Amino acid sequence: MESFFEAASSVAIYVALISLILNMILLVLFIVFGVKHRKLEDRIDALTRGTDGESLEAILRSVLEDNQKVKIQLKNNVDEIVRINENLLTAYRKTGLVKYNAFPGMAGKVSAVICLLNNENNGIIINTIHGQDGCYTYVKEIMNGKSINPLTKEDEEALKIALQMEI
Repeated sequence: MESFFEAASSVAIYVALISLILNMILLVLFIVFGVKHRKLEDRIDALTRGTDGESLEAILRSVLEDNQKVKIQLKNNVDEIVRINENLLTAYRKTGLVKYNAFPGMAGKVSAVICLLNNENNGIIINTIHGQDGCYTYVKEIMNGKSINPLTKEDEEALKIALQMEI
């Protein structure tokens, strides 16, 4: 009988230890959740400080209206960017410039050729020749990177420079 009481008392000790450990765990969890609850209350107090439920609702409604205005402005901005990109396709974006001396005996390279091309390699070549008796300007049309008019070596060089530009 004595061994029965000893066994029962050791079981009771184990049960008491397990109960004590579980109570300690519960106490730690209670403290952790208490701290989190207090932080949440502080956040709610900060959100509603100086306001009642109706004014908080008005604030939220104002924020939603502002959000709608921003969405409309964003759509307008996207539409404008698309329009600008479409316009850029036809704009001259590739250039080639060659300065040269058209006539021996002239001081410096005062003549010049400029080639202006868009993304499809369409555009113009403008050649300005300065001489002692005047200045002459010639314009040649470029379609798909080629001219139907004969090109001078300076024209060809300016066209080659423009065609090599990476956009």
